[in-house]
Amino acid sequence: MSNIKKNIGLQTAYQVLNTCLPLITAPYLARVLGAEQLGIYSYTFSIVSYFTLFAMLGTVNYGTRSIAAQEEDEEKSKAFWEIYTLQLALSILTSVAYSLYVFTAVKNNKIIASIQGVYIISCALDINWLFFGIEKFKITVTRNFIIKILTVFSILFFVHDNADLWIYTLIMSISTLVSNAVLWFYVPRIVRRTHITFRNVMAHIKPNLVLFIPLLAMSIYHTMDKTMLGIMSNFSQSGYYYNADKIINIPVNIISGVGTVMLPRITNLLKNGDKKNANRLFLLSLEGVIVVSVAMGFGIASISKEFVPLFFGNGYDDCIILIVALSPVLIIKGISLSARNQFLIPYKYDSVFIISVIIGASANLMANALLIPKYGALGAVIGTLIAEFCACIYQIIFIDKHIRLSKVLVSSLIYVLFGMGMMLIVRLIGQTISIPIIFKLLLEVIIGASFFCICCFIYWKISNNQMYKEIFGNIIKKRT
Repeated sequence: MSNIKKNIGLQTAYQVLNTCLPLITAPYLARVLGAEQLGIYSYTFSIVSYFTLFAMLGTVNYGTRSIAAQEEDEEKSKAFWEIYTLQLALSILTSVAYSLYVFTAVKNNKIIASIQGVYIISCALDINWLFFGIEKFKITVTRNFIIKILTVFSILFFVHDNADLWIYTLIMSISTLVSNAVLWFYVPRIVRRTHITFRNVMAHIKPNLVLFIPLLAMSIYHTMDKTMLGIMSNFSQSGYYYNADKIINIPVNIISGVGTVMLPRITNLLKNGDKKNANRLFLLSLEGVIVVSVAMGFGIASISKEFVPLFFGNGYDDCIILIVALSPVLIIKGISLSARNQFLIPYKYDSVFIISVIIGASANLMANALLIPKYGALGAVIGTLIAEFCACIYQIIFIDKHIRLSKVLVSSLIYVLFGMGMMLIVRLIGQTISIPIIFKLLLEVIIGASFFCICCFIYWKISNNQMYKEIFGNIIKKRT
């Protein structure tokens, strides 16, 4: 458990960094590039994302699970080289396909689209799944920390006006390429050279495809929103959605970090027959994720009125309603990410994962087609909510047949009440206190966060909740 806490701590620290850095770059970019240029970036990035999906297939989850399931170094090395060989071949084929797309189909923004192709080259070097599988999170966190800092400085130093969109695109794509390339310096210490056969490499295609299908479907309601906005609305609406989605995805990254850590650990427990402990960890971490996602969801929604004009500047008022409407996604996504990474994938219920995502993707596609032409970015937001809710409900119904998931979810409704109380207090501060907006925002964050934390602490203490023991247990033991 101590190692799990350490890894979750590392992932959380890195995701907090991911949270803080956009707080520097997003308002700067909103002002120097503008909504339309950001909309162009969002649209072209959404297109290249489809190609990177095919380059990676389901390698991140499949590779992590496969490496975690191997006990001997020789087996790990063999699995790594077989999976990576397949990944490299697919990346090369996808690079060729993307080049053909850019030079034959792209009419506008060809330079930006060409630079986005660097992301596909990055896929050929992406071996994060190896380090996730052996639970070496310190290496990936340290590397990403340094590169993220350098990326921010590069943006602030080189991007100065809306003509610098190509520079911003180049910085973002090159940073991903370098981040993936650095990991290869550690490979000789972890895996050995080993003989692999074409037949063994090809054997990984089918299980990889199984995990790729839900990723492809998920891209429909994570990426298709931006693509459809670029086609059915305009780049300004794309820019508003891009900024709102970026703010919401900051805490999503923190939540997803828990699943990244727990996936290899639960996979290993199940391999050793310790199903009881695996289920206990899943339910405990699920409650923790719900606490964090509720706090962040209600917190972001409650401060959005003051946050948006201060953060993005003038001309982004449309982002306020988008952020408020998107905030429930944090709670829904927190539950579905936990269900996927800590139960469905470790237990190899891949078909359930696939069906849930296809349901969500279908709902999203239909909602987008109906709502985006009339409501623009708000229509895309509503489509996302519908998609996430449908997929999550299907997963919950299935998992509840195997483990008492509904009990945890019902008991966790208390955190929603705490969130509503926090939001009420924050909005009272926003409406009644007349001080400079930056000080008002700080006051709202401090009082809102304090209220939520105090409520949780009292509830955990009175109910003798396991969360209290896990968070404060070591402190109590040291004092006694």
